[in-house]
Amino acid sequence: MPTAISMLEAFEANFPGLTQWLTALAYLMGLWAGVSAVAQVLRHQRHDGGATPGGIAWRLVMCATLLYLPTAVASWQETLFASRTILSYSTGSAVSEQGRVALGAALNFVQLVGLWAFIWGWVLINRAHGRGDYDPALGQKALAHLVGGTFCMNIVATLQGVAQSFGLEKLLNYLVVPGG
Repeated sequence: MPTAISMLEAFEANFPGLTQWLTALAYLMGLWAGVSAVAQVLRHQRHDGGATPGGIAWRLVMCATLLYLPTAVASWQETLFASRTILSYSTGSAVSEQGRVALGAALNFVQLVGLWAFIWGWVLINRAHGRGDYDPALGQKALAHLVGGTFCMNIVATLQGVAQSFGLEKLLNYLVVPGG
């Protein structure tokens, strides 16, 4: 009979495959953005009002970012956390073996959601610039997805920063020890 811990272990075992699937999806979206940018250039040459230079430029940026996703993620990590790598962790003194499994699955799930939010942020930027005039509300939503996704991808460093801001380092060290 499956227990909650065995289900979490099985769920956590699938995270590398899900991350690879999201990366492959990002590569396909990057290829689509490149083809779409070329199509937009052709429309712009025919003086079509729906194809703006800004929209074309953002599609090219989206193409480059999604085709070089690992480099883009590392660059965003370095910008926000002064480190190109995502921090690892070890469990603190207050965590049991079952808690270690649950905590590992939860942190990996947050990192997976962060990767999806980062990719979706680039799609939203494309949409904000895609149909003629820039949509500032969609652009702000895209920026929130990019920054929030980056924070989620490096959830250990985010938790460490929040704990230092509010003086909760000792409490956090009982659960998660960054860099362990």
